[in-house]
Amino acid sequence: MDRVSRASVIVNPVAGPDGHRPGAGSTRAERARRALHALGVTGEVVITPGRGQAAALVRDLVDRGAEVVIAWGGDGTINEVAGALIGTATALGIVRSGSGDGLGRTLRIAKDPDQAIASAVTGPSRFIDIGYLGDRHFLNVAGIGFDATVATAFNDGGRRGQLRYFLRTVQALWTYRAGRYRLHLEHEASDSTRFLVAFANGCEYGGHLMLSADADPSDGWLDAVIVDDGSAVRQLWRMRRLAIGVRRPAEGIYRYRIQHARVAGDRLTCHVDGETFETSGVIDVRVAPSALRVAGGWAPRPTRGSTFSLPA
Repeated sequence: MDRVSRASVIVNPVAGPDGHRPGAGSTRAERARRALHALGVTGEVVITPGRGQAAALVRDLVDRGAEVVIAWGGDGTINEVAGALIGTATALGIVRSGSGDGLGRTLRIAKDPDQAIASAVTGPSRFIDIGYLGDRHFLNVAGIGFDATVATAFNDGGRRGQLRYFLRTVQALWTYRAGRYRLHLEHEASDSTRFLVAFANGCEYGGHLMLSADADPSDGWLDAVIVDDGSAVRQLWRMRRLAIGVRRPAEGIYRYRIQHARVAGDRLTCHVDGETFETSGVIDVRVAPSALRVAGGWAPRPTRGSTFSLPA
């Protein structure tokens, strides 16, 4: 992608651990304006009025000729902005300011906002895949079970940040009850109680908490990660794989590469890029290859490890 002449920025004023500070949104918006001006780029900077409001803003910006729309926020904000760009010629740019920034880390987006904006405007672009959990898209990670339960608690008000996420995770370990799921992953099927059923397009939840270190968001596949039921202590032991030894086999953790899957259960607590919802019955999972153009950063070159088939 050549250097663009028109780019716009969508700012989430409350994203990330600094979002609680008075005037955070205005400060971010002014910095974005200065960055665009310094680059000689025409564009607009818009602060989102609330959750679920970004999509309409993005569609208007696309209609007015934006070549890149830059999402300044966390994975939820990026998801929302990207939804209006899927299938268009307009590229997505990213400024990392969430609590975890899982997708931004996977794509190696610069942490500094000025550098990230410059990269989105002047750097190369590439297409990445989009995952779908039912009819909801995700760019980074979708999950059913424990991670969705933690995301629900994390989103339920309060100051954000990695420490709060960690505390919510540890608290949930002692009260969470795993669900029984009927899984169809490509040509394999199982029916068992699972702690977690997750699908990774990106490598990590964020904050260096790895889910699938070899996931490549541009390879046309999703990495399914299935975790068996077990005590809180056992799950804590398994969770060490989120930080160390992420490519080594671990008892009760199974990895599988898929393009299509199906999950069925009486109650499905789900999330897409940290945004949660509840459903029941059957939900389909699929990947749409090369469905979104992303500007800036660069894709990882993963070393594909082993995959592990599911027990029945």
